[in-house]
Amino acid sequence: MQEDEKVQEVPGLYGTFAMEERMIQQIWKKNSFLPKNLKTIDDIHLQILKPGKWNLAEEGPDFKDASISLDGKVIHGDIEIHFEEKDWWAHGHEQDPAYKKVILHVILFPPKGKKAALKKGEGNPLPTFFLLPYLPCGLEEYAENLAIEKLSGIKPDLAEIPTSLPSDWKQARNWARERWLAKCKYAKARLHSTDWERACHQWFLEVLGYRRNRVPMARIAQRFPLQIWQKGINPFEAFQTEKDWKLRGVRPANHPQKRLEQYAQLIKKRPDWPERLQRMNLSMVHDGANAPLRKDLPIKELESEWAQQILGDTFGGTRINTLMVDAAMPLWSAKHGDAFTTWFHWSVGDVPTAHRKWAKVAGLSTRKQPFSNGIAQAILHGLLLE
Repeated sequence: MQEDEKVQEVPGLYGTFAMEERMIQQIWKKNSFLPKNLKTIDDIHLQILKPGKWNLAEEGPDFKDASISLDGKVIHGDIEIHFEEKDWWAHGHEQDPAYKKVILHVILFPPKGKKAALKKGEGNPLPTFFLLPYLPCGLEEYAENLAIEKLSGIKPDLAEIPTSLPSDWKQARNWARERWLAKCKYAKARLHSTDWERACHQWFLEVLGYRRNRVPMARIAQRFPLQIWQKGINPFEAFQTEKDWKLRGVRPANHPQKRLEQYAQLIKKRPDWPERLQRMNLSMVHDGANAPLRKDLPIKELESEWAQQILGDTFGGTRINTLMVDAAMPLWSAKHGDAFTTWFHWSVGDVPTAHRKWAKVAGLSTRKQPFSNGIAQAILHGLLLE
């Protein structure tokens, strides 16, 4: 365990982000993966009886005294975890006596090409478990949660502000713009491959699925185009067409069936909502040398128009803001022009309370410049780069 902390750049939805190997270890420790029908890469049925004790202090495997079942046979020993299968050889574990009790090698990413079977020092074969297909949500969500957990565990101290936070408001705007440009690039690619209505319909449903159910929501959007929703659709029947929902830990209010019901209500009230979105004026021109204050911009009026005229008051809470900043506004900007200023000052969507706390401590949230989507996005950008 006592190796230099390993970090790998991983492609995310809006660009690459840094992911620590410790994150995979936490997933294993907390059993944060789908527990049924587990198999090793050699198609051996696997059951996790006891994940083992996390080895944070000594040299050797990541988890000790674990218990697993392979094709019904119970085995006791240690667990070693890596990004890739090749790391076993790269770290010299096959010759290290400290790893002779390892009973399972857990890897996040799939093996590349044909490799010789993993073996321990005495030549015995070592089963390998490919973890990624069993995760209930995307890697970016795990990385965000780990980074937020670390940030939340730090006691606010003006003398020791974490380096992952923007150092000042100017840097916050720059970091937020990087995330904004990545979202716009993604939106332009969407509009290049499909029309406006279809892009709005698909991306909106994806965001309603959050990260863990984004993929099944996308398939429902493709299976049932906007025109079918406009004619009338049973949300429950649409929900039943998907079998890959990841519902573990989902709050009732965020259940995908509930979100599909809300979307059906939206289409009933505002069947032309994508066209209404197009007619909004989200672009704000300002002197780049003097970034505007939120109070000097018509943000409240635009938020009211979005909630009432576009969405017909079918969504509430922070989700309505997430739908705008993560889907609607990047699409609008890709077609009509830069809306960064509006996006930056828009009210925050679904963000952890730690973001608000640290924004205030770091001087990024004040009376003149209250906490906004842009500040939250800048903090997230810094966390994922650390």
